[in-house]
Amino acid sequence: MRGSHIAAVMIAVALSGVALAATSNVDGPQTRAVPSALVVSEGLAEDIQADLETRNWTMARTKGAELQTNRSALRAVLQAREIAGYDVALDSLISQLSLHDRPASLQAANRLSRAIVGIMANYDVTVPVQVGYLDVAGRDVIYAAEAGRWQDASAAAAELRANYAGVGTHVAGKDSTLDRRVRQRLSGLDQAVAAKSAVRVRAIATALLDDVDLVERTY
Repeated sequence: MRGSHIAAVMIAVALSGVALAATSNVDGPQTRAVPSALVVSEGLAEDIQADLETRNWTMARTKGAELQTNRSALRAVLQAREIAGYDVALDSLISQLSLHDRPASLQAANRLSRAIVGIMANYDVTVPVQVGYLDVAGRDVIYAAEAGRWQDASAAAAELRANYAGVGTHVAGKDSTLDRRVRQRLSGLDQAVAAKSAVRVRAIATALLDDVDLVERTY
């Protein structure tokens, strides 16, 4: 999930279209595939955060414009109640990008990612939404710590633990080494937050996000 690229996103979109077409020709219960426009938005929201980490404002704003363009495609396939939170998050992101406010833009982009994960929970997905929330909370804890918002950082660390509890048994069954490492990093992250060390929080959370990518691959 983290560090995705547009090319990979477009492949996912194509595959999702193939899957949807296949299910339409089969009798019996139908799966509810994630809309391709939502997959595109997911990739763009994550890529914007990667661009902002390297202070590439040109690419971040370009992808923000792509999100704006993609909004109409989402409105065509989502109900108003599903897209309401997404719209608010996207409007906030566009505003912060225009102000060139990097911390606020990172937070806004991650709020958009959170809204997208919430929408995906309404569809049939191979990877549980808890894994998506692990990704979001992992970035939240970094942004909160670096802004000195330690109460928020503590809440994000608790969210990481809560979401991993939902998938940990599965991960342990697939890769016990990965499970132990994730649990150790979660404990280390709690300690770093308690010590109010933004440097340690970033280091541990970044390594944890790499492990979340591996967790995703166990499904």
